[in-house]
Amino acid sequence: MLSPKDKFFSADHLKSGLKERAVKSAGITLAAQAVKLILQLGSIAILARLLEPSDFGLIAMVTVFTGLALQFMEGGLSMATIQRDQITHGQVSNLFWINAGLGAGMFILGVLAAPLVANLYEEPRLTLIMAAMSLTFLIGGLSVQHDAILRRQMRFRAISIIDITSIALGIVAGIVAAFIGFGYWALVISTVTTFLSKTILRWLSTAWLPSLMRRGTGVRPLLNFGVNLLGANFVGYFANNITPFAVAYIGGAQSMGLYNRANTLTSIPSKQLLPPLMNVMQPTLARVAQNPERLRTTIISLMGKIVFFTMFLTITMAALADWIVELFLGAGWSGVVPIFRLLALFSLVEPIAGFLSVSLIAVGNAKALLRWKMITLGILVISVAIGAFWGALGIVSAYALSGVFIRLPFFLYYASKFLPVSFSDFTKALLPAVVCAAGTLLLLYTFRQFYVFENPIIGLLYTLPIAAASYIALGLSLKSTRIEILDTIKLFKLLNLKRRGVK
Repeated sequence: MLSPKDKFFSADHLKSGLKERAVKSAGITLAAQAVKLILQLGSIAILARLLEPSDFGLIAMVTVFTGLALQFMEGGLSMATIQRDQITHGQVSNLFWINAGLGAGMFILGVLAAPLVANLYEEPRLTLIMAAMSLTFLIGGLSVQHDAILRRQMRFRAISIIDITSIALGIVAGIVAAFIGFGYWALVISTVTTFLSKTILRWLSTAWLPSLMRRGTGVRPLLNFGVNLLGANFVGYFANNITPFAVAYIGGAQSMGLYNRANTLTSIPSKQLLPPLMNVMQPTLARVAQNPERLRTTIISLMGKIVFFTMFLTITMAALADWIVELFLGAGWSGVVPIFRLLALFSLVEPIAGFLSVSLIAVGNAKALLRWKMITLGILVISVAIGAFWGALGIVSAYALSGVFIRLPFFLYYASKFLPVSFSDFTKALLPAVVCAAGTLLLLYTFRQFYVFENPIIGLLYTLPIAAASYIALGLSLKSTRIEILDTIKLFKLLNLKRRGVK
């Protein structure tokens, strides 16, 4: 018999109607991310005209280190809460205090390490910037488990409201600070405001208070899972940040600023739209992990949808890079275009790799994920070292090309050894999207040869609908993608009818 406090964490009721619940959650998340996308693009456009590339470069130099510390603050313990089939109030309370302690420790370490970071880059301004950005560890550590509770309960409407509100407050604070003349400090103010708002809202939404830390709760298995996941996140983060670190070290603040703006723009679709969907997929997969056949069909179906959506974004960003950069950053940022194209190509990798990682976590195999992250790190070190001979652009080229042609296919093969999905199943999920992408890319290239638009807005307004129509038409002409498209439409229609009370 579960106590009232333990019943709060029960997820048994979520196992029925899981497919519909997952689609509904995905719809809510996508709608929220569309709002966040607009906010993000608006912020980029405004701040790019108020600040210098070097301002963004300074913050990017620091975030290489602060992002790593955030991995330690989380400790892999939020996923432990989400993934666990049964969990108690006492266990989550202990995890809360561990996260809070890790956050406080990372804050102190960040302040102490600030002068070392400044010396590494030979940039004295980074000392205060690093110390100020370390506040995010202290603040964020207090709401890791509250966020995990919301995701475990699949309360994605509340999560979306929290994210939109906190991001909006952070953007407003940053823009106001930039207008006043705070320079790069506007970006620091924006980040800290976002973290503070998010923590407060998570506490209010969850309405859960942790108990004092105590022994005998059976938290050790959760910590073991978290340690493996932490190791995977640590290695993965280090791998992901080799490129910006090398660009900053070789090219300085100016090159880093160009890379940062290109990476920010290209990552908006993949990192702002798809990862939140991963947050929906993780508890969804965890609820069916004990049924291999159901897990297999779920993974294949989700993979097909992710690849189809991501492939379109990849080809349009690469083909229309010059217009996108000019629209959002202005004519003076033409140096971003070649970097943007390379990172647009790489944007295909992250969502697929993220989904494979989530799948491994859902089946409780954090050790396999850790081993893969270590393999990835080795590939990246070699790639970046080779690319460094050709400067900052060579580094970005090596990073992007090795991701698409080496790491992605290798990860698909590796994951097939630990999931009830064969490598052949994965390639079949990829192939239709590749065909659609090739046809659409050929059409875009031909269209741009015959039609020249001086205004990027006009060019995008004419070209994007043509690209979308072509891609969808090609998708509907192929059986596998047609099934996925029609299935998604059918589910959304069903959910809409239920919402309106139609039986």
